[in-house]
Amino acid sequence: MSRHASALQEGDLADVLGYQMTRAVLVLEQAYETAAGSSTGLHRVEYTVLAFVKANAGCTAAVLARTLGVSTPNMALWLDRLSGKGLLARRPSATDRRANHLHITREGGDLLRQATAAIAAAENEALAGLSPGERVLLGELLRKVAAAKLAAG
Repeated sequence: MSRHASALQEGDLADVLGYQMTRAVLVLEQAYETAAGSSTGLHRVEYTVLAFVKANAGCTAAVLARTLGVSTPNMALWLDRLSGKGLLARRPSATDRRANHLHITREGGDLLRQATAAIAAAENEALAGLSPGERVLLGELLRKVAAAKLAAG
């Protein structure tokens, strides 16, 4: 008898949190792409960078790279893309000639709001099987996992 992937038993994977998290991430990544990525043209990393810059106006690329756990050269590439699209502005530091302070542009803010609303709607649909309390708990637990990993370095 032929078995399709959806018909396969998870076996030991049912108790492996990393596997379950990966499957959940795939659901939410698809929700992002369907709702926000295709309509705004923003890659998930671009969305994340814009959101951080909006919340931390004036931050530097180095701090942003450390926060997101990416190399400085990779961050520079993402910033180049965003500034090339007119969504992000770099302003030279008055105290450090090597540093630029990052700011979201009006266009970047508009696109970020549009993407955030689309993501919220898509996540509501994707997580419809969870109660509001379960969604809050899921968010809290995921933040704890991320914070523990960051603290361990």
